Amino acid sequence: MLPFYNATNDVGGPKAIREEFQKRIQHRHYNVMPLKDVDELLLNQTGITLGSQLELTNPAQLGEALGVDGVIYGYVLNFDDITTGVYNVKKVRAGFKLVDTRTGRVVWSRGLGVKRVIAGSKAGVGVTIYKEAKDDALDYYSTIKGLDEIEGLNDWHIIFAGATEKVEDAAIISLGEKLITKALGVHLWLETDSMMDRVMAGLPSGPGRPVAPDVPMSP
Repeated sequence: MLPFYNATNDVGGPKAIREEFQKRIQHRHYNVMPLKDVDELLLNQTGITLGSQLELTNPAQLGEALGVDGVIYGYVLNFDDITTGVYNVKKVRAGFKLVDTRTGRVVWSRGLGVKRVIAGSKAGVGVTIYKEAKDDALDYYSTIKGLDEIEGLNDWHIIFAGATEKVEDAAIISLGEKLITKALGVHLWLETDSMMDRVMAGLPSGPGRPVAPDVPMSP
């Protein structure tokens, strides 16, 4: 599980998503190296500490440095909680790919965005539609190497979309939730959890999947 590329302004988001992916993939019959060991080996063998530095190497070199048959690349494009009163949105978007270090072949890839939107009054609805159409475009990320190999980054799953009668009501709801989730250490967890459920649903089981024992047929 390589360090994730962080295209956001949030330092903790990519770390949280990486740790969650690590937890989940272990239940899919993969033998996964602890993140601490990955980071130490990358630093000592290649000098890499950030996901944005991975483009300086290739899967074969990473496989040799880490002693693994496959690596997971992750790209976090959105980890946003925006509250303006008129326009209030929480969104998480990321893409992942599993690459065979021996062949360089992408074995699996998937990306997805998840969002919740609350517009403040009727005026906020128009602003929200405009902002979302503009901000969701992948043009912002065209310089990130490797994204073109990941399917689904243009797909969005909307958990909730609605509007309040007053602008201040939308701001109170959004700001109050932000303060609570940050205090509990679960900021944007609902969006992250929903994204991970959908993204990892298509991840094939690893080579460690147990084989069902032969059951003798009844006479």
